[in-house]
Amino acid sequence: MYVAYQRDPVSELFDGAARSLLARAYARPGKWVGSRIADPSPRHRAWLAEHGIEPFARDDVGSGMAKTRWARGMVRALYYQHKWWSATGGGFRADKRATYRQTGALIVEIGNVTVARGVIPRGRAVRVMLAPGGQVKSRAVARTADRETWANQGPAWADPGTRDW
Repeated sequence: MYVAYQRDPVSELFDGAARSLLARAYARPGKWVGSRIADPSPRHRAWLAEHGIEPFARDDVGSGMAKTRWARGMVRALYYQHKWWSATGGGFRADKRATYRQTGALIVEIGNVTVARGVIPRGRAVRVMLAPGGQVKSRAVARTADRETWANQGPAWADPGTRDW
């Protein structure tokens, strides 16, 4: 059965935060930049419950790198904004790209939950890096096991039939 592409509604909630974190990464290529994914607010939890989405459920994509469904939304927003809206040389485009960006490799890591400190809320650590493209990217892809690449339906591949949206 054909299922039309729809963005993950959780990822759409993170578009602004993803762009902010990506802007910092584009300004410092090859360096890690980090932030924190705050837990969903009561309002977010109510909205997600209406849509049958459990934000604290285990990340069921591939190896579960994002750890929770909520953090997976942030990962998806980061890749979506980078692939379709980023401008070459930094910043963002006014219009969606006709074809997705293929330069520079975006690397995303999700860390542990950190406690609230002052005005910074409790949340899960996230960091990103824009790695070089070209030969560096090709060598990194060559070192990656086939089962871990989206082209071979590894962790980055999502079966539309298993989506909760």
